[in-house]
Amino acid sequence: MTTRSFRPVAALALAAGLCLALPACNKKKPASDKAEKKDGGATPNPVANTNPAPEVKAPERVDTKAGVGKDAVDFLTAVGAGTAKAGQLSAGFVKLVGLPVEFPSDKEKGYSADAAESWLRRVGSKLTGMGPMSESSQAGDVAVFRGSFTGGTYFLRMVREGGAWKADWLSLSSVPATAPAAAGGADPLLRAFAATAVAAAISDRDALSPEQRTAAVAAGLAPALRASLAPPFDGDKAHGFDHSPAQLGLKLSAIGGGAEAVSVAPAGDGYKVEVTKAGGAKTAYLLKLVKGPTAGQWLVESITAQ
Repeated sequence: MTTRSFRPVAALALAAGLCLALPACNKKKPASDKAEKKDGGATPNPVANTNPAPEVKAPERVDTKAGVGKDAVDFLTAVGAGTAKAGQLSAGFVKLVGLPVEFPSDKEKGYSADAAESWLRRVGSKLTGMGPMSESSQAGDVAVFRGSFTGGTYFLRMVREGGAWKADWLSLSSVPATAPAAAGGADPLLRAFAATAVAAAISDRDALSPEQRTAAVAAGLAPALRASLAPPFDGDKAHGFDHSPAQLGLKLSAIGGGAEAVSVAPAGDGYKVEVTKAGGAKTAYLLKLVKGPTAGQWLVESITAQ
């Protein structure tokens, strides 16, 4: 496995550019998607949630020989064999990895099944020699899994959608990741999983190619953060992106490039991510998360250098 090296000046420049782009470095709070209440009165023109996320129940251990556990194993096996289909992905996830879109019919759907399946095949080309799962937990209509393969660790989240279990996140990382011990119910478990999966993917060296890695991480970021870190160019928008994949890849490399290990630990209402690079040099970031639109989904809404 190879690592990247950076000149100190370039690293400082990248870090400065990153801080300027991050929402947490801007003192203005992002506009809420709900109208604010004034003087304790009723919210004017309230907007109904037409697709509320199902209630997340207390987590329980998953039997990998039945139910969602078996579906997860079958999906991972299909990915490794290069036979996984776009229909096995959730509606949200397929729109982040199923890009670019080229044809009018794909643009209307918001994704390309061919692009999604190409992404799955490329991920699957590295997903070999899977070992026992180190994590397999279900909380109602969401389940999370983590395990080893020949090149490192995989992270998988499944959600119940349309009466079937679909993959709502899949990532690989060749860099050892220390995850926080989650306790106290479903949300702490699912938040810790999301923070660790994103941090490990950002720090990955070679389990995924830069393009596949960027697509996976993009799916773990809140839309506002994607657009803030990497505003889309007209060409990106024309192909279905709400961000610039090239620019996002550079920002992610500034954080995780050359990583040899990454650790994630609770820190107030967020998570402290510490990236260890060659020679033992360490950099720290604070990740804050926000609930996503699907059951049990947590997305990174800000990344702040510490």
